[in-house]
Amino acid sequence: MIAIEFLACTGQICTPLRQEFILLSDVLGMSALVDALNDLPVSTGTESSVSGLFFTEDAPDVPLGESSERKGEYSYANSEGHMCTTSRVPIPGAVIKTWETDDKGFYNTQYADRVVAYCHGQLVTDKDSKYGYRAIVSIPYPIPSDVRPGDLLLALRRHIIYPNHLHMI
Repeated sequence: MIAIEFLACTGQICTPLRQEFILLSDVLGMSALVDALNDLPVSTGTESSVSGLFFTEDAPDVPLGESSERKGEYSYANSEGHMCTTSRVPIPGAVIKTWETDDKGFYNTQYADRVVAYCHGQLVTDKDSKYGYRAIVSIPYPIPSDVRPGDLLLALRRHIIYPNHLHMI
């Protein structure tokens, strides 16, 4: 009964933008396991990873060298690189989606008054397969404390803090 109540509480906080079962899957290691079993690494390629519960498809286009920030004042870190195949063939026109937290450690999907996708961006590599944008200097943030997966980690005496990071697909 405790397990059923735990799952019910997890489901009750879910919304179309906030999927707590994805967080629970991450906390339990199920997301990483499914990803590892289904997307075997290519020896010279970037290892696959899960997108997580804060990814959205409505990211605005971000021109080369610009910022995906749409809210508040931030310190910036330049993020740049190039896309190529595992045979090192450049990929001009590749679409890269990126997302990160704001200066308070929250993703925009965590705000009830969210209107647009800030701190999310869609980049396109140039003719030389290069990309670059100004990312927000991220801060460590906790798993949301109003959800059951965070309770589970605390009960197991595990930390609930994610280190500084940004996401790219």
